[in-house]
Amino acid sequence: MSKKKKTIEELLEEAVVPKEEQTYEVPENWVYFKFTSIFDVQGGTQPPKSQFVDGEREGYVRLVQIRDFSSDKYKTYIPNTQKLRKMKEEDILIARYGASIGRILTGLSGAYNVALAKVVYPKGKVDKKFLFWLLKSEHFQIPLMGISRSAQSGFNKNDLSYFKMPLPPLNEQKRIADKVERLLSKIEEAKQLIEEAKETFELRRAAILDKAFRGELTRKWREENSLEKKEVELINGNQSIESNSPYSIPTTWKWRKLKDVASFKNGFAFKSKDFVEQGIQLVRMGNLYKNDLALDRNPVYMPLDFDEKIIEKYSVKNGDILLSLTGTKYKRDYGYAVRVEGVEKPLLLNQRILSLNPNFMDEYIFYYLQSSVFRDVFFSFETGGVNQGNVGSKAVESILIPIPPLEEAKEIEKMLNNLLKNEKETLKILNVEDKLETLKQATLSKAFRGELGTNDPREENAIELLKEVLQEQVK
Repeated sequence: MSKKKKTIEELLEEAVVPKEEQTYEVPENWVYFKFTSIFDVQGGTQPPKSQFVDGEREGYVRLVQIRDFSSDKYKTYIPNTQKLRKMKEEDILIARYGASIGRILTGLSGAYNVALAKVVYPKGKVDKKFLFWLLKSEHFQIPLMGISRSAQSGFNKNDLSYFKMPLPPLNEQKRIADKVERLLSKIEEAKQLIEEAKETFELRRAAILDKAFRGELTRKWREENSLEKKEVELINGNQSIESNSPYSIPTTWKWRKLKDVASFKNGFAFKSKDFVEQGIQLVRMGNLYKNDLALDRNPVYMPLDFDEKIIEKYSVKNGDILLSLTGTKYKRDYGYAVRVEGVEKPLLLNQRILSLNPNFMDEYIFYYLQSSVFRDVFFSFETGGVNQGNVGSKAVESILIPIPPLEEAKEIEKMLNNLLKNEKETLKILNVEDKLETLKQATLSKAFRGELGTNDPREENAIELLKEVLQEQVK
């Protein structure tokens, strides 16, 4: 017995969200509808990896995966069969799994895999650009993140049936999409300008430090203070190193190895099986972010009653300078000097982090470890595989540092403090990425509540548009 088709009235009653159940208040000529009443999602297919090839071949089609929307580096092709789910460049897809869940993607063609779901929508009734931005807004993203199943198991069509979405008249959809794109492009332009400004500040900071450790920053000061002929006093009787010096320095300066001007300590290989929820925090590589100590990033703790000798030996104290010895090769996200300051709680030094304590000229040595002069030499010792880079602690100890007379070192410290303080304050002003992201979300939020000033109340109510879409289902 064939299933009886529902009438347009029945479909409309199921599709429309009553006013008291609507997520937000919208203009009178808009309508709220349930996502799956007019939209469908089609999951992709997953052919066996044994069929994957790297290059184009006759009878093959590109297999589109989430990562392909960020890079063409890993293009994959599979045999073209009728079983595959296909997509065109203009199609809109949703990432279904893992950390990418909820990403809204478009612009590629081929066969898409199971980690993606294509959105099927009534063309001519719903504007594509409007739908793209609607899916990126809180109307779709918040309920998606609230689905109780794990991010790894993803979502299915039934999960989306409860989502409540606003629908304006068709011309208003187009106006909203156009205005959203104009506003967001301005935000992106601002973001780009800020990134360029940051790069300029980083380059200027690097240039200042470079001049400092070549003696150029204090050249005039040396002349005025008659230090052109006053050599640095060597410490502990160690001789300076003249051969194999990286570059020329003033005649009053001397090259020394870092191990001659500071004491070093390697971290300990604490085991994850011993980690606890509260106790003594480990300083791990992820906590050393550029030149800042970020203890709130994925904190890990050891028990308070852990081996006393190990706790004593590997404790981190205020004034310690820390260097991570392992990181991502192409990013060079390690080897930054971070000084521990103002930390009241006890900390422990984890493996692949080097602790350094200057014997003298503390500030001068700390600045040197932040310079490109030091980092260039540091990375000349880099080993490791394709992605992960490593630098040995012994290599760091052997790196040369230019040592000026004590009076000049103090002058360099003073000059760098003044110059770089201004740079740091300016960079703080430029750290507005979070605010720009909030502004983007606020723009989308206003757009789909009818608050962008684009709505024309004289236009036909969107309920008529919804009826037209549902009428197709009755045929």
